[in-house]
Amino acid sequence: MKMNNIPAGAEYELFSEHTKTSEVSYAGSKFERISTKGALNNRLRLLVDGKIVTVNSTDPNGADKMMQDAAQMAKYGSTYNEKFAKAAQINPLTLFDAATLSSKQMIEMMNGFVEDLKKLDSRLTVQAGLTHKVREISLKTSEGFDHGYQTSFWQVSAFVTLVQGDDRFDIYDYRQSMRPDFDMKSIIAEIDQKLKWGEKVVDFKAGAYPVIFAPGQSSYILNPVVESLGGQAFYDKTSPWVDKLGEKLIDPRITLVDDGTLDNTFTSRPFDAEGTPTGRNVLVENGVIKTIFLDNKYAARLGKASTGNGGPLGPATNYIEMAPGTKSIDDMIKSIGYGVIIYDTMGAWSGNPFAGIVSGTISVGLKIENGQIAGRIKDCMFTANAFEHLNKHLVDLSSERKQVEVELGGDIIANLPYMQLDEVVISAE
Repeated sequence: MKMNNIPAGAEYELFSEHTKTSEVSYAGSKFERISTKGALNNRLRLLVDGKIVTVNSTDPNGADKMMQDAAQMAKYGSTYNEKFAKAAQINPLTLFDAATLSSKQMIEMMNGFVEDLKKLDSRLTVQAGLTHKVREISLKTSEGFDHGYQTSFWQVSAFVTLVQGDDRFDIYDYRQSMRPDFDMKSIIAEIDQKLKWGEKVVDFKAGAYPVIFAPGQSSYILNPVVESLGGQAFYDKTSPWVDKLGEKLIDPRITLVDDGTLDNTFTSRPFDAEGTPTGRNVLVENGVIKTIFLDNKYAARLGKASTGNGGPLGPATNYIEMAPGTKSIDDMIKSIGYGVIIYDTMGAWSGNPFAGIVSGTISVGLKIENGQIAGRIKDCMFTANAFEHLNKHLVDLSSERKQVEVELGGDIIANLPYMQLDEVVISAE
């Protein structure tokens, strides 16, 4: 996209993201539809006389209109003292694979998958989907930066429902890859295991107990930690860890790394939304707070350099990895006399992440009794304080990890283990 009519003395940054998505979906255990759609977002930032304004457009030929609108609004912009990215050498990453499947192949793959799921239990209703997404990202500035990259993403998902009288049991699982090479059997095996464990509903006594959080759920416990390490939180002094870099504030078994440089990972990127090369940032190492993640704006305000975490709305993580533990999930379950393993929740969040309180309704939780799964619990909630529990009440981290879609300083993919905490409050209706 060529930029014209640039105001005299102005600087600009143009970020473009074009996404093409193909999807096969199943509902009620039957084929529902196959669809292909495209989406385009152009974001122009114009800097005039120290004032910056942002204009968005979905028009592929709308460059002139964007520039015109931005120029007219520039005097109302906010003060901006940073510079746009200059010409730079960017190291490429392997984020794209050209493998495709025809519509027929996608449907045939999913037909077999859905039929295998239905064989687990004739009472099941199955929803499933196969998604192929290709993104093209480019960034161009008036200062000479002009780079782009392409990513490919495949996801297969299953949502099965078992209804018994007035009881409804929902299980969701998925796998992601840069190529359509999923281990479908592992999804089926995991769903089968959860069905067998959770078909029976059992009572549970309210109290404080050991709880194992599955990888997707452990992200809720980690979220206050990651949010507290954002550059904006440090600048605004809303983070409880301002002036505590270098201190051991949580359990020494916890190491968290934000890495945007990993090949074959959908949320990796060779450069961030501002043109800064991404890197490997150790946020927490053996319980010690090491680094905060920064974009240009908050890096400048804090007198630091950007860490390659510039996002559309401020500092954002790229890909979070948590170091694994040494105990298997099976051994973690065996170690619990009375407790819960949480696979899914509804509304789990921290209203104020900087206070650390995390709570949510348990939608898929299994009671553990004498080291064995005893059945599924209902109408229960959990409450924990992330800072206190990760400092004083971490029992174990599993040796197994799983890639999950989470919100950890941004909408990203993370690689997380199971997390066992004690003294988690479980309330029952």
